[in-house]
Parts: sequence; structure tokens; C-alpha cells
Amino acid sequence: MNNSLLAAEDYSALAWLCSIKNFNGKLGMRFINSLSSPKEIMNLTDSQLKEILTPAALTAFIKAKKEKPSELVQEALLQHNTTFISYYDSTYPEHLKNIPDAPLGLFVRGKLPSDAAPSVAIIGARNCSEYGIHIATELGKYLGSIGIQVISGMACGIDGISQRAAINAGGTSYGVLGSGVDVCYPPSNKNLYEALLSSGGIISTYGMGEPAIASNFPPRNRIVSGLADAIVVVEARQKSGTIITVDMALEQGREVYAVPGRITDRLSDGCNGLIGQGANVYLSPEIFVTELMEYLSNNSVSQNKERLHRTFEGTEHVPAGLDEEQAYIYSQLSITPLSVESICDKINSHSESNYSYSQVSMILMQLMLDNHAKQVSQGYFAKVL
Repeated sequence: MNNSLLAAEDYSALAWLCSIKNFNGKLGMRFINSLSSPKEIMNLTDSQLKEILTPAALTAFIKAKKEKPSELVQEALLQHNTTFISYYDSTYPEHLKNIPDAPLGLFVRGKLPSDAAPSVAIIGARNCSEYGIHIATELGKYLGSIGIQVISGMACGIDGISQRAAINAGGTSYGVLGSGVDVCYPPSNKNLYEALLSSGGIISTYGMGEPAIASNFPPRNRIVSGLADAIVVVEARQKSGTIITVDMALEQGREVYAVPGRITDRLSDGCNGLIGQGANVYLSPEIFVTELMEYLSNNSVSQNKERLHRTFEGTEHVPAGLDEEQAYIYSQLSITPLSVESICDKINSHSESNYSYSQVSMILMQLMLDNHAKQVSQGYFAKVL
């Protein structure tokens, strides 16, 4: 097929073809490349189609032609202010051009990520922990504040948390759906869906009205990783959809980072396993971005052995207005709840002064009143995120 600027009829035909399940990839690409122009598909006879398509693909094609003609697809695009971007379009993302099974087209509400700016996919568990919430929020906020685009799947948990944080920091984020772009899934993320439309975009390889079903998500994940320069896995169980995304990212040649966790936490099994297999260790937003920019400037993974001896350079800070004792106790708190006894043991083992249980309790109460600490359960305290 001639890859020059396509006529309106060609775009209409491509949008229709990509709205048919399983045609928006290798199958559709082979089909289109066998023709002189995409608009020919609308006039092919059944006998001609039999020479090109498998029986299953032929059945799906004929069914779509009867039940969802091109005119209905175009009406749906207009109704939902959706743009169709063809693989042959100059605005098609460069990041996706060379991935295995590149989509023939994208359905987009809002904008596409810019090829000129770095992009990071933040992915992880839906049922995440306080630790995961903290990491996803901190990273999303930092990336958004410095203009790095955040890509994710708009799912509950790590995905949505990181995307909200990026947008709230004034950044841009893009949600890749396992449904049509006019279908908000999960429905509970309606506010995030609307925020993405105004501060980024909603992207899908599925046609308008396509429901979110389980089989749609693994193929969707290749777009999440494909649009990114690097992937950060915040929390993941050993066998999960997140790990499937990592496999796709590695196949696409993307940098993979994993957030380490305690070996007793099942939500960290996937991340710790990835690190054991050679994934980069995520330590802090600043270190991650420094390494990402180094990677992008060199266009290859740095072989500098000093990376094996990195020191933690987190973004810890003490809130203004705390006195010396309050600041010291605050610095001992974590996002993981700690008992008063363990806080006492922790500070007394590193301090010349001895803090009593009652002293620490009183200081913690004051930190709670000032909204710097919270009591998660009786006698257990954590830092306010």
C-alpha cells in the first residue's frame, strides 16, 4: 500500500476496520498492505475476501459490515469527540511504530503523548498497600511537576493514584483503556477519566462502545509499555497482569524499574522477583529521573558500575513549625504503622537521650493535632502522606 497522505475515504475505511475485534494489529496490517488503498476493503467481494482472510476473520468481517457499517463508526467518533489516528498518519506516536504487533490505528479522546517529552509508565496492584500508595503518589507528583508524561491504564490502585498525582502537580497523563474510549472503566474512576481528557488523553485500540472485558487487557498492556520510555512497577503479586506488562516492555526494549519491598509482603513478590531477574531498583524519584535522562541521552543502558552502589536520596523533609523534639520524632515515623514501643526502641537506640513511652505518646498526639501523623490503629502511628 502507498504510505503517502491518505484520502478521507481511506481514513474512514481504516477506522472502520480497526473497530472490528482482532483487526487492529498484525491481521489488519497484513490485510491493508495487500491492497493498493484502504478504501478498497469496502468493495471487496466475498470470494476476494476468502483469498485474503482466514475463515474466522472472514466471519467477523462480514458480521461487522452488516451490524456496524462505516457510517455508524464515523457518527460515534463525532458524537464522542474522538480522533482516529492511523499508523500511516504523521501524528502516530513514534514510540509505537516499531513495537511487535503495532496497532494499525488508535482511537483518541484528548491528546496523544508528545514524542518530544519523556514518558514513564507507572503500573502496579489494584489492591495496593499504604506503602504502594505513598510511592505512586510521590513518583506521579514528581514526574508531573517536571514535565515527564505519566502513562498508565486508569485502573484502581497504583495506576489511577499515580495519574491523579501527576495531574494534581500540573503535569500530563494518558490513560490506555481496555475498552472503547467512550467507556469509562472502572466507573469509579469517572473523575480521573474527565481529568485525563483535560490534562492529557484517553487512548484505545478498541472501537467505540467496546466493553471492558478480561481478554482486552493483555493486548492493551502492550500499548501502555509501548508509549513509555521506562516502566516503574510499584507493587505486584508474583503472578499478575502487571508482570505480563513487564514481559511486553522487555520485548519492546523498554527500561524496567521495580520498587523493592519486604520479603514477607505478597504485594512485593512480583517486584522483588523482577529485581532478582535484573530489573533496575527504584530508590527515589530523583535517582530514577537522573538515570532515565542518562539512559535517554545515551540511548542505551548505562554500564557504569557505580549504579550498583547508589545511595538513597529520598525527598524526606521536616514540616515547618515543629520544635526540635517534634521534628526528631516525626523523622522516625514511616508510612508503615509503628507502635509507640517500637518508636521508643528505635530512637533510644540511636540517641544519647532516653525518651519515655509517655513522652513519645504526647509528642505523637501533638503531631496528630497538627496533621503530621495519624493513628492507624490503637497504639500504632504512621506519617500523614
